[in-house]
Amino acid sequence: MYFKSIEIENVGPIDNLKINFPINGASPKPVIIVGENGTGKSILLSHLVNTLVVGKQEVHDDLEIDQGKVYKYRSPSYIKSGKDYSYASVEFDCGVKVEECQLIRNKSDFEAQFQYSPSRKIWNSIAHNDSSSFQASFNHNLIATSKIFDEGCCLYFPVNRFEEPAWLNLDNLKTKATYSDLKHLHRYSNRNIISTSPLKNNRDWLLDVIFDRQTFELQTPTINANLVPNQPATPMTLFAGYYGQSSNIYNAILRILKVILRDDGNIRLGAGTRKRRQISVIKDEKQWVPDLFQLSTGEVLLLNLFLSIVRDYDLSKGALNELSDIRGIVIIDEIDSHLHTSYQEEVLPELISYFPNVQFIITSHSPLFLLGLDKKLGSSNFEIYNMPNGEKLISEDFSEFAIAYDAFKETARHREEIKLELMKFSKPIVYVEGDYDIRYLKKAAELLNKQDLLDRIQLKDGDGFGNLDKIWKSFDNPIADGVSNKIILIYDCDTKKPNAQRGKVYKRTIPSIENTPISIGIENLFSQTTIQKIIDAKPYFIDIVEESKKLVHGEQIITPKSHSINRDEKGNMCNWLLANGEESDFANFINVIQIIEEIIS
Repeated sequence: MYFKSIEIENVGPIDNLKINFPINGASPKPVIIVGENGTGKSILLSHLVNTLVVGKQEVHDDLEIDQGKVYKYRSPSYIKSGKDYSYASVEFDCGVKVEECQLIRNKSDFEAQFQYSPSRKIWNSIAHNDSSSFQASFNHNLIATSKIFDEGCCLYFPVNRFEEPAWLNLDNLKTKATYSDLKHLHRYSNRNIISTSPLKNNRDWLLDVIFDRQTFELQTPTINANLVPNQPATPMTLFAGYYGQSSNIYNAILRILKVILRDDGNIRLGAGTRKRRQISVIKDEKQWVPDLFQLSTGEVLLLNLFLSIVRDYDLSKGALNELSDIRGIVIIDEIDSHLHTSYQEEVLPELISYFPNVQFIITSHSPLFLLGLDKKLGSSNFEIYNMPNGEKLISEDFSEFAIAYDAFKETARHREEIKLELMKFSKPIVYVEGDYDIRYLKKAAELLNKQDLLDRIQLKDGDGFGNLDKIWKSFDNPIADGVSNKIILIYDCDTKKPNAQRGKVYKRTIPSIENTPISIGIENLFSQTTIQKIIDAKPYFIDIVEESKKLVHGEQIITPKSHSINRDEKGNMCNWLLANGEESDFANFINVIQIIEEIIS
């Protein structure tokens, strides 16, 4: 049994939202809810969780929320500002449904003031002196309701789920695992929907699994072996492994653990002695992790999340032989919380893929998590909805995804390219803004007798000041301290970047030459005389705007004469200067050469 749809109108920041939860054949697709803070992601989840809580009250007595109470408050204060009422409904694929409606005032006053009624069937169930109605149809189909909670997992992981790391609390290290204390009573499930700190329950359950496997599923067949010729056969007991449901669960747990620990080696679980009954991780028959409490916070969060799914289903009436057998509903708020980016992109999608028959409904701020899902599942096998109004997105539509991941890739790409260059050569790398800058600098070095400088450096096209910024950003951290050779970024004068240094990475801006006709680009280094020479020889290379005057509020404003290089002729001008330029034309380029010389010396 899975959620079929949710509809929310006029609640908090939400105007009108309807999501039909997607199914791929008989399996539910993971649904990822995205959006900025304050757009209603948690509100959407609260309606789903409230529906589960209300449904469980119909079939079980061990409740997290008292009978007749709800998980989510109904109050006029939740009605969207400027609206008169709110409405929400959640429906399962078996047809059971929860609806609620909240008015800004009681029904009689509402109709008298606003002269209309919302076009919802639930309107008729609101008493005239009341302002709200809550309806659930679970008791109309108790068989289907029981299947939701008895034959599948039903879990909600709120954003405040947390386990204290071992270093924070010494008692955590001293606490022993104990066997689970399950009550076998009518209408008693031994399970909670809301999961905040499940480590102890999971640890005790793991001990049960290990015990059952060792005690009931150890295979030790006896055979008769003829060890001595002409003598009676000798009975021998063989170890033939383990066989049974607990063994299947144990193997499924190891599969999860190997992904989280990122180690596909020879790993098993240990339970410790009766005096120190702690679940440990054994690798190659040596203790690797003495206690599950000693894992990192992120690892513990992931382990508990996915072990809780297995444990909850194991305690249900469903048969569990492998992870794909697990069915049910799992709601996770901010799944990427406390997780390193590599876990978001690689580990989480891998683990989710192990549970194809679980309906995951997840909120996330992580573009890398979406990228990982796209790589692991394929874009057609999960869906993204953007809050507050539930527009369906694809990964590329998610603005945080596009911006953050593109920046990440560019930063990493620049860093790797530079690293390769430094490995190939021992010379410093000098990045300038473009190819024309390189050509002008080479000509200047030739005319100013500085060609030896070119032999001591690698001149590289940085492809614009924006890419120089990306190179700087990729090394504006402690990585720059480990760079084996110098990297110099040379910006044109008009960028006005401040000079800076981090380790062996330098950022420098060419000083602006005053009273030259061209104010931007490396061409600012050409003098009035050189620009006039170009105008006389090739007037179409240079665009000229004559001095102009205008009156503004009676005051005369004079815009001085200006020169700029025609965009279509920039390359042609470079070629002409390289062929016809003299030492005097390139005299100001000594400023750039001296910057480089000072750094590499």
